[in-house]
Amino acid sequence: MKLPSIIRNKKGQGTGTFGIFNWMIVAFLTVVFFGGLIYAMGLINGVMHQVGVQNDANAGSPNWINLTQASDATFGQVNQSIQALKMVAIVYILGLAVLVIVANALQKIHPIYFFAYILICLLAIIFAAPISNAYQTLLTSGIYNGLLSQFSASNWILNNLPIITLVISVLGGVFLFINLIRTGNEGSGL
Repeated sequence: MKLPSIIRNKKGQGTGTFGIFNWMIVAFLTVVFFGGLIYAMGLINGVMHQVGVQNDANAGSPNWINLTQASDATFGQVNQSIQALKMVAIVYILGLAVLVIVANALQKIHPIYFFAYILICLLAIIFAAPISNAYQTLLTSGIYNGLLSQFSASNWILNNLPIITLVISVLGGVFLFINLIRTGNEGSGL
């Protein structure tokens, strides 16, 4: 089967110079989304356990089922296991940061575009401050009953997002412009 030319001619440039913007947005959304999943599962577990406790009032009747035990064995276990999303969030954020740096290392770009890269990085650092402030507002508002405060490493990254963005941009820029892969036919632009 022959692929259409629009698919065949892709060079894999999805995480290029603007990957730092994707990283900031995905980091924010990852923590908020995973926090919502953990909070929702906690609510479901609490409601199902309460239903089991209310059903225990009928203990001894012929149709009685121990719903508390069933709830704890199913929803309780899922609630405990979904707590691992706190660790998954930090691994995902750090993995995506490494991906941005590696993608820059594997690109071929002419050194004349250094100043354009610096401007893009400055824009990313400026854009990181409102994202960090928005996350700080979410933390202080007590969304998800304060559950976001339990994402300790992710909170540190998002609270210091402009500095972390600066570090990733500098590392990405160093690897982008030292041209590890230099064959003589450098790319023509960002």
